[in-house]
Amino acid sequence: MTETAVESGRKSPSVAITTGDLSVYRTVNPLLEKGVKPAGVILPEDVVDLQAVLAEANAKGNALVPVASKGAHAKGGIACDEPHTILDLSGWKGILRVDRRNRVAMIEPGVTYPELSAALDSKGMIVSMPLAPRSSKSVIAAVLDREPSTWPNKQWDPLDPVASSEFLFGTGDLFRTGSGGGPGSLEAQRKVGGAQKSSQGPGQTDFVRVLSGAQGCMGIISWITIRAELKPSIEKPQLLGADTPEKLIPFVYDVQRPWLGENCFLLNRTAAALLMSAVRKLDYKSLRSSLPNYVCLQNIAGFERLPKQRVAQQFADISDKATQHGLKMDESLGALVAKDLLDVARKDCGERDWRHGLRGHCLSIFFLTTLDRTPKFIRTIEETAVKHQIDPTTVGVYLQPTVQNHGCHVEFMLPYDPSKSGEVSQMAGFEREAVKQLAAAGAYFSRPYGAAEKLAFQANPGNFEFVKTVKSLFDPNRILNPGKFGL
Repeated sequence: MTETAVESGRKSPSVAITTGDLSVYRTVNPLLEKGVKPAGVILPEDVVDLQAVLAEANAKGNALVPVASKGAHAKGGIACDEPHTILDLSGWKGILRVDRRNRVAMIEPGVTYPELSAALDSKGMIVSMPLAPRSSKSVIAAVLDREPSTWPNKQWDPLDPVASSEFLFGTGDLFRTGSGGGPGSLEAQRKVGGAQKSSQGPGQTDFVRVLSGAQGCMGIISWITIRAELKPSIEKPQLLGADTPEKLIPFVYDVQRPWLGENCFLLNRTAAALLMSAVRKLDYKSLRSSLPNYVCLQNIAGFERLPKQRVAQQFADISDKATQHGLKMDESLGALVAKDLLDVARKDCGERDWRHGLRGHCLSIFFLTTLDRTPKFIRTIEETAVKHQIDPTTVGVYLQPTVQNHGCHVEFMLPYDPSKSGEVSQMAGFEREAVKQLAAAGAYFSRPYGAAEKLAFQANPGNFEFVKTVKSLFDPNRILNPGKFGL
C-alpha cells in the first residue's frame, strides 16, 4: 500500500540546510575517488519533512545522498560524482517499539547498535550484529547493506534480521512492506496482536529487497522492524585451532547442519590479533604469535528453559564432533580467551573501525561463496599478494557462515599506512588485480565497493539493464545518489 503524508498546504519542511564543516560526510579512504564535495546537508525532522524535501528535489532536479551513520565513511557508499546535498537521518533515534513476546523491535535510521542493544537488554533480548561494529554505525544501514552477523543459525535468508519496513520512493511516495503494509494502520494491527514481523508483502512482493545493497539509490527507509532473540541465560564459548582452514571447515558444517550452538565464525591469526589488539589493547605481535594459523569460535548457550541441561547436552554433542575431526575445544588458545573474543564480537568497537587500528587504514575485500570453497580463494589472495610484494602472512582472513551455513562471507583485510603514498599505490594495484582474480575463481561480490563495483555489474550486462529499469521506476528523476553503480 502507498500512503502520502504531504498534502497541498499541509506543512512546509522544517529542515536545516548547512554549508559549514562537511568533513564528517567525506569518504575516508585513500583508495577511492572521493567524488564531488556536497553542497550542504539537510536534516529533516520527520517523514512529512522528508517528503517535502523529496518533492522539492524532484521539482528542481537536486540530487540527495541519504546518510544514517555518523563518523568516518570508509567504504564509499556516500561518495557521489554529481553535485548533491547530504540527507542526514542520523538524528532519527526513535526506538518506536520493543515487543518481547514476538521478539521484534521497530527502529528509525539513526539508531545505533549500542542504543538498540541497551533497549533490548532491558527486555531480556539481544540482536545479532556484525563483528564488532563501530559505535556510531546505523543498524538500518548495516542490515540494508547485508553486513553478516556472527549468529548464522538464527539467519533464515540474507536479509535477516529485517522484517517489515516503511520507505519512501525517490518520488516521495510512502510504502510499507511485509505485515506492516496492512490491512489497516499500524495501530489497528497492534490492537489485534500484529507485530509487523513478517517481511513478505503486500501480496507476494518484498520490495525492501530492492533497497537492500542499493547504497541509498533506490529509496529511503524511515523505519524497520528488526527480529531479536532472547538473551542467553548462560553461555560456554569455546575455541578450536588448526594449521589450515580445511581442518576446521568439516567441523563447522557438522555443527551448523543440525543447528547446534550459537555464534560461530573463523579468523586467521592475523585477523584475530587485529581485532583484539584494537578493542582490548592487547599486544598485536605477541597475541598473533601465540595462536595457531586459524581459530574458530563456537558459542554454546542456554536460554530461559532448562539452560544448564541445554548447554550440557550441546557441549557433549559438539565435543564429539570436534573429536571426530581430530580437533579439541578449549576455553582459550594461546593468549586468546574464548569469552573475551565473544564479548568483543558482540559489542561495538568504538568510533574507529577495528580493522584500521594497527596501521591507520585497512583494505577490505569481501564477497560471498560457500564455506567449503574458501581455501581456494585464500590461496588466490596469497598468490596475488606475493605478486605485489605483499607478505601474505599480513593478510587477515575472516570467514563468516551465513544463512545457517548455506553461504559464507569471506573478508580479506590488508592493513596499511595511508600517509605513505607508496603503500597506497601498492594497495590500489593489488585491489584491482585481486578482485579480478577472485571473480574469475567464482567469488560473488554481492556488496560491490571499490574496485569490485564496476566488475560486479560488467559481469552481467542483462541484469544491469534490469536494475536500470528498476531505478527508473523507484527514482524516475535520478535524485537519490545518482551515478551509484553507473545508474
